[in-house]
Amino acid sequence: LKAARSSQVLVYSGPLPQTSARFWPMGDEKAKCGRKAVSVNIGILGHIDSGKTSLCRSLSTVTSTASLDKHPQSQERGITLDLGFSSFSTEAPDNFKEEGYDTIQFCLVDCPGHASLIRTVIGGAQIIDLCALVIDANKGIQTQTAECLVVAEILANQLVIILNKIDMIPEAKREKTLKSIQKKLGATFAATKFGANLPFACVSANPQDGSPAIGVEKLIELLKSKVDLPKREPSGPFMFSYDHAFPIKGQGTVLTGTVLSGAVKPQQAIVLPALGEAGKGKKVRSLQMFKQPVQEAIQGDRIAMCVAGLDAKDLERGIVIGEKFPVPTLDACICVVHRLSYFKQGVATKAKFHVTLGHQTVMATAHFFCPLDSSAAPSSTSSSALSPADGATAAIAPSAKGAGKASGAGGVTLAMGCGALVADRQKNWPTSFDFSKGYCHLDELFLNGAPVEYENSDGDIVTLSPGLEPERLDFSLNGEKRSEVTELKFDTSSGRLSMQGGAPLGSTIDSRGVVPLKERDRVIYLLRFLAESCQVPGLPPVEGEPLGYVLLILERPVICPLGSLIIASKLDFDIHSPNCRMAFFGRILSPMDPKDLKSLRIVKMKSKTGYLDRFDKQDSCLMICRDMFKVDTDMSLFTGLKVVHEQSGAQGILEGTFGQEGKFKVRFKQELKVKADAKGHIKGNDRITLYFKKYNFEQSRRIIQ
Repeated sequence: LKAARSSQVLVYSGPLPQTSARFWPMGDEKAKCGRKAVSVNIGILGHIDSGKTSLCRSLSTVTSTASLDKHPQSQERGITLDLGFSSFSTEAPDNFKEEGYDTIQFCLVDCPGHASLIRTVIGGAQIIDLCALVIDANKGIQTQTAECLVVAEILANQLVIILNKIDMIPEAKREKTLKSIQKKLGATFAATKFGANLPFACVSANPQDGSPAIGVEKLIELLKSKVDLPKREPSGPFMFSYDHAFPIKGQGTVLTGTVLSGAVKPQQAIVLPALGEAGKGKKVRSLQMFKQPVQEAIQGDRIAMCVAGLDAKDLERGIVIGEKFPVPTLDACICVVHRLSYFKQGVATKAKFHVTLGHQTVMATAHFFCPLDSSAAPSSTSSSALSPADGATAAIAPSAKGAGKASGAGGVTLAMGCGALVADRQKNWPTSFDFSKGYCHLDELFLNGAPVEYENSDGDIVTLSPGLEPERLDFSLNGEKRSEVTELKFDTSSGRLSMQGGAPLGSTIDSRGVVPLKERDRVIYLLRFLAESCQVPGLPPVEGEPLGYVLLILERPVICPLGSLIIASKLDFDIHSPNCRMAFFGRILSPMDPKDLKSLRIVKMKSKTGYLDRFDKQDSCLMICRDMFKVDTDMSLFTGLKVVHEQSGAQGILEGTFGQEGKFKVRFKQELKVKADAKGHIKGNDRITLYFKKYNFEQSRRIIQ
């Protein structure tokens, strides 16, 4: 062995696997060689029974206490139930050597493939540097393959596709069949952020005839050529995510997991926040990295940490932090979010989602909102409407002070990096939340770049969508395409939206084409971005993409740093459904106290609808109206508010009740041109609407217009 090492021949000093010549010595042997190693975490994802665990077994030389289905229930059921960890080392490629690393230690994170365990996959994927998506070459993309691809888009920047079980394809047809499969898969992946030109490896980790594994050597060379040197920062605050805990008699409790930030050494003071006061004042007794003692571990390293004075029964998953690095306990939080196009169901306010924050998944109620658009003023609500006179506060909420610093882009989070999709979106995301501004309530979270739809004042459904050619929008009415829009104009005083030539967005040339007040803020905010992206002029210009926010009220407290990534899913959907269950993702901007949400100024436009009943006998500008209020309604709350006649757009002032049947009086500036009989009774149903705004989390009965 000494002679071999002196001549730099690659050898492995442990039990000899079938492909042993590729490995560098591990642990102490590696230290004796004086070589500098870097840890790279590879997430092995894919559908159940695609051969992920077999692949890890064929690659690994060192396994952890939780790997290769050692869990008793995994062995009993024959499937992977939790994250498994194993490793192998190999000579580093030239670009790594230029940075001073001679060895790569690949840590394989074997993620379960069963649909009910996707939350475990989401948690595990946040510690990976590269994602390897395993696909059964004989079955192609299956349900959980697609979900794992979504996870990879969110959490990984690098993706390698591994076609497994190729031994089941006849050898005479294998090469041609695999090329065809790769071509078809490339077309599928072209729609993702990774693009069509993904690297493929074709293997058979566990051939049916019991012969040696096929293609594993080529896979390792592919991984070495494609993996980027991970960025590690040992100087940051220490944070460690553990996923398994077990006792060792006479030593203490061993926590196995991944260093997310900073560095750790034996005798270092640490805190386990989940244990409260009982988790303080602890010290690291010793460290191991895949069964070999080490004196230091840095960001990205997979380690076992022995700590005295802990009960393993109290620990399942959680984080360990440095003594001087506080992490907030969240009961509620505000996040900037992006809706996933793969999720085909509604993403509605007040709906409940399974939210993964770091490595925990909890149920949470979502309240969606977006910035208020001053372009919709003055007829609608606007930023200026949220002045101190309206009771708005320009101060940061007490629970959120300092959130800007804590949630900055360079802050410590529960993910070591972010994926291609997150990296693309967060360029436009803020790193803190501004409580001094007003925000617009959303009934449903929008999808960036999707068509903008609303019901106009004529009762028609208007849809504006990207055109087939540049500088065009398609205008549809009630689902039927009417024309192409090359220019958009919005009149703030009337709320009228028109296209080139002044033509209204309505069913006829006489249509008013008004965007109702209830929808105006949302519609104009999203339409400005859509028109800008399609190069259609006329509306005030904007940059970037529209921002969506969510207030998440958690069903149980979660210890999680600000700035951490969140993924919201509907895991109660049918696991056999082919549809994606992940709805949206984002980053935490600020903590909130769920019992005190007044500092969050979310405006919701509300409306009450009634009908003209008749003209007043003495005054033709005064209308008697009906069907807007109940008989016992306190009319003092509404007296003096503006009412809109939907057909003409004329505004009137509500003057009070009329009689004892819930009718009321509205005064208009001019006599309305409506059809009436000889006694002044209105023919048909002429609708009037009272629009007003309420703050979502304000208990006051006051009504603001």
